[in-house]
Parts: sequence; structure tokens; C-alpha cells
Amino acid sequence: MERILVTAIGSLSADITIKTLKQMGFFVVGCDIYPQPWVVDAYEVDVFVQTPGVKEESYLSFFEELCSQQQISYIIPLIDLEVDVLSVHKERFQSKGITICTLSEICAKQCRDKYQLPRQLSSLGEKYGIRMLMGNLLKDINVDELTFPVIVKPRNGRSSQGCQLIYNEKGIEYLSTIDTEQNLLVQNYVKGQVITVDVVCDSQRKDAVAVARKELLRTANGAGTTVSIIREPIVEEFCRQAAIHLQIQGAVNFEFLVDEEKNYYFLEINPRFSGGVEFTHLAGYNVIKNHMNCFRNVTINTCEEIKEMTVARKYEEYITEGSDKV
Repeated sequence: MERILVTAIGSLSADITIKTLKQMGFFVVGCDIYPQPWVVDAYEVDVFVQTPGVKEESYLSFFEELCSQQQISYIIPLIDLEVDVLSVHKERFQSKGITICTLSEICAKQCRDKYQLPRQLSSLGEKYGIRMLMGNLLKDINVDELTFPVIVKPRNGRSSQGCQLIYNEKGIEYLSTIDTEQNLLVQNYVKGQVITVDVVCDSQRKDAVAVARKELLRTANGAGTTVSIIREPIVEEFCRQAAIHLQIQGAVNFEFLVDEEKNYYFLEINPRFSGGVEFTHLAGYNVIKNHMNCFRNVTINTCEEIKEMTVARKYEEYITEGSDKV
């Protein structure tokens, strides 16, 4: 039985990831920075280990020792910060017979770069009628040329972290004083609905699958709680071709805005499972299994019939510690 390590199992995508890997026959070791009673899915894995935070000096050496002790063959990081760190060290772990199931370091950095990525995909966007929000660095902005409100975000930010809606020149002037790393990006504000597309790509075989959903309700940090699975052939094909062009290997998620006139605006690519990846599983496509196929030299499934549906998520309470624990 192959053994796999899944990190950050307190995250939204953990439950379906663990379930699917077990169905595939893996022995699943799960880890998180929090103790077991704080993490419900810590009771769903075969072994749980509490780990240091990714920013701690002991992080990599701890993981190497853990992988050695548990005879790990694969690692799936579920959160952005760990994807960014572990993608840099893929070769280090590969030399020990451990495959980190993420994008390459170069590809992950391409996806993170919110300044360069839309420029890199602009020709493809023109072909499929997808509009690009070509942001400019704050340090290069002429305030007199801005139409407020505008969006200001970190150039290499993760998901929606650090995004701010700025309504006037004073806001821009203030941000200019704190932009010491000259890393802030200014984009036009577009009012629209968020569209998330789960994409699995095997760039070596030039195979890719895209499943889109309209996010009807979202949390403040961008996690969809009620969604509609939709079919948007042009958007799906753009995502497939973009993933192949960027040499993406594995599962990622694209985000767009669609306005009232049905214009699609490309926002970003998150180089990990989306928090709502289980929505795509319910619609008929097994993202986790096909993600693993990309790293096991197995052809991904490109023929599943996707069912349009509306799906809502709820939260459930579990007793994890104490005399009443079942």
C-alpha cells in the first residue's frame, strides 16, 4: 500500500482529498499545525501528526524526518503557503523517492504573478474573447489617469489576500507610502460575479479538463458556500489551452469575473485545489484522482459527463475531546 502525506488537513479541501485517496487505496498520513482535537479530519486519516509552521526553520527537516519515518511516497500540500515552499524543494524530496504533487517552482511562480500572467495569456484571451485585467504597479501609476474605484492587491498575493478597494487619491497616496517593496498592483474595478474553474492538466500529454461553477455565496476570504455548476464551453477551452501553454501539471483553479453583459474577465490562477473542489466531484469529475494520475504517469480522464447543478455547503459540529466524545 502506497503512503501519502496530506498537509494542512484543517483546510476546506481536506475532507474530499482524504476520502478520495483512501478510496484509491492509499495509506493517508495527515498533518496540521494545530493539535488533533482542533482538526476534525485528523480523525479521518490513518495517522495524524502535528507539524511546525511553514515559516519555522525546522519545517523542511521535520517533513523529511516524517516522510522517512512514515515511508511516504507522495506529498499533497493543500494551502498556498506550503505549495510555494514545497514546490521549490521538489528535487530535494525526489532524490529521496518522494514526489511532491504540485506544479514546478517556475510554473507556480508564473501563476502567482498577477502582473505578468495576464500579459502572458493576453493573446489566448483575445482568441477566446476573455478580457484581461492588465494591472500596473503602484509605483508606475499616474493618479490623474485612474478611474475610481480601483483594486489594489499584492503582485504575488495568494487568493484574495491583501486585496483592497480604493475610492480616491488619498487611498492611493497612503498605499504609496507603505509600498516599500514596490509590490502593489493597481487594477480597474469590475463589478461582476465570481466564476471558479477547477482545471486538471497533464501538460506532458497535452490533456486538460475544466469544470466551471458560478459562486452564488462566498465567505469574506473567497470560499464558495453555494455554487451552480455551469457549462461555459469557451471559458473551459480557454482554461484548458492556458493550462497546457503554462505547462501546468496537476490540479489548479482559475478565477474570473463575469459582468452583466456576459463579458468574462480573467483574474488569477491558484496553484492548488480550490476550497470547493468537492463541488466538482459532485458534478461528476474526480479532481483528486486525476491530479494524482498526473504524477503517477497515468492518463487523466477527459471524458466524464459533467452535470449542471446547484450545491450548498453546510458546517457540522463534532465532539473531538472530552467525556462525551463518541
